[in-house]
Amino acid sequence: MANRPSGEPNFIISNKIRKKSVKVSMEIADNELLRMRGLMFRSKIIPILFVFPKAGLFPIHSHFVRQPFDAVYLSEEGRVLEIFRKIPPNTSLVSPKKKAKFLLELPVEVFDRLEIQEGDLVSWREL
Repeated sequence: MANRPSGEPNFIISNKIRKKSVKVSMEIADNELLRMRGLMFRSKIIPILFVFPKAGLFPIHSHFVRQPFDAVYLSEEGRVLEIFRKIPPNTSLVSPKKKAKFLLELPVEVFDRLEIQEGDLVSWREL
């Protein structure tokens, strides 16, 4: 990944079904330490893509998260399996019921721009 100034868009996230895309600065949480940190202790909500070693049930919480955010669980193909909207700070447990390979945590406004719904196909690519 190229070094970029903080805040400069480095990914495009697309909703293939609704034909909506947005350029964002997104972090990839592809190891245990990054997945554990997630959105905790950040001054603002940023897009984070969680990459899990294999599909499974991955509950989350919002302790030490300062603002509401949206969580989108995705299949290996990027199909939207479950959506949790506007998770408030200090929520103890958000428990998905479907096994997912990816989790997108998004600022509410990014989710709204993508018009994501269950069953949609979401993709991302690095710029």
